[in-house]
Amino acid sequence: MKSLQQPSAESSQAYLAEAGSRLADLCTACGACFDACPMARLVPALAGVSPTSVTEGLRSLARGETGPVETVAWVGACARSGVCVSACPERDKGLDAMLLVRIAKQRAINDTGQLPAKHDAHAFPRVKTFARLQLTDEELDRWL
Repeated sequence: MKSLQQPSAESSQAYLAEAGSRLADLCTACGACFDACPMARLVPALAGVSPTSVTEGLRSLARGETGPVETVAWVGACARSGVCVSACPERDKGLDAMLLVRIAKQRAINDTGQLPAKHDAHAFPRVKTFARLQLTDEELDRWL
């Protein structure tokens, strides 16, 4: 039987805060990930915006701070293509651009309230099943 990997943080919120800050520090806000993103060309609100201002906002969101409307639109539209990962010049230094975008999106939902949470009446029973497999006892008490 394979043993479970030790959690990297005490809670999912702690992980988002730690990893978000760490990845935001690695990001230089050069805009390469935004330029490579196929969704950036499909969202009308992103037409003509500065890639560097959008990615600077990405760093803010990942830290749990309010981000610009354009950045929120971009992270909200993320389809997880992963193209941003290979486009990132800081990849060799440990920056996973897609993870940074995903953390920024989650923090825009949880911390800043700039993105609405999706509501699915049938999702919670499925989440409870998987939560029991992945969360700590403290997290289970808080969530279930």
